[in-house]
Amino acid sequence: MKGRGLIRKLSSFLSGMIPSAKKEEVQALKKELEVLQSELDRLRHNHLTTVQQELDILRNEIQENIAAIHRLEILTLSSRIELLNNFGRSLPTTFPGSTKKSFKPEGFTFGIITNGKRKEKMVRLVSSIRSQRLDRHRTEILIAGSVGEIEDLIDVRRFSMQTEAEEGRLGAMRNVLAGEARFNKFVCLDDDFLLHPKWAEAVEEIQDDFDIATGIIVNPDLSRYCDWVNMIENYTFLRAYHETFDKCQYVTGGYGIYKDFIFTEHSWNDALRFYEGEDVSFSRRLFDSGYQLRFIPKAIVMHDDERYRQKGYGVIRLKSAEEYCKEPEFALKMEKLCPRTMS
Repeated sequence: MKGRGLIRKLSSFLSGMIPSAKKEEVQALKKELEVLQSELDRLRHNHLTTVQQELDILRNEIQENIAAIHRLEILTLSSRIELLNNFGRSLPTTFPGSTKKSFKPEGFTFGIITNGKRKEKMVRLVSSIRSQRLDRHRTEILIAGSVGEIEDLIDVRRFSMQTEAEEGRLGAMRNVLAGEARFNKFVCLDDDFLLHPKWAEAVEEIQDDFDIATGIIVNPDLSRYCDWVNMIENYTFLRAYHETFDKCQYVTGGYGIYKDFIFTEHSWNDALRFYEGEDVSFSRRLFDSGYQLRFIPKAIVMHDDERYRQKGYGVIRLKSAEEYCKEPEFALKMEKLCPRTMS
């Protein structure tokens, strides 16, 4: 009996000791957790500081690159275009010719689309067209989109398409211009392009022997824009200028020359919006129908936008990151010009 009583007392004593031991263990664990949390906070702060420093360095490098490009303004736009005088002369015009005959009077209709936000560029473009010294009786300039800010341009036909411009329905605006064209060569242009002083001379050399034509397109730094290009896995791929035409190519909506007979059967998809590939879709349908694309190297134009430049076999641009993320510390983002949809 005494042995059992002793065991009960010992058990009672141990039972009293165990909860106390557990409390001390919990307290010790809490202290360890607090230490770990403090260390984690310190590491997180140090890591974020390092990342911020790296972002600042990257931003400064990008801004320095932009500044270097802007220093090209030491050369005037006209001087930069003049640098191209001999560019392309050694490249032969590609062979594909005209498949049908025109039914409109011979001449040029320049169809320009605009969102109305780049009036100074529009003025430069119109000036570069007029400097071609084309016969005014066989030349016209049409502008569609947000045209309220460009009313002071003389001898220009305007088509107010404010809604389409705001929605980015580029094909819809181009279709209106192509339908209103009086002459057999429709020159499709965005409002941020410039024609080389000898552009018209180069086009007239081939005596209307083409269905669709394009030429060398350069960025302000004189690298290539999307001129002689293929679509490969939904990405723009710059081709060598000596390569012959194939159906995988497309004509950028920013610049192309189209004969009148094309628009009797085909038009741009007027429902597609910005970066939905209205030019890719249009080109695919034209080439599948048997129309031929001719390359005129000396019909040079400049894409008058400092954000764009060639990178390898592609074209990239600097674009505000505010369109893509909420973090204000990201100032710029490098973005591929494509992919584009193929609808």
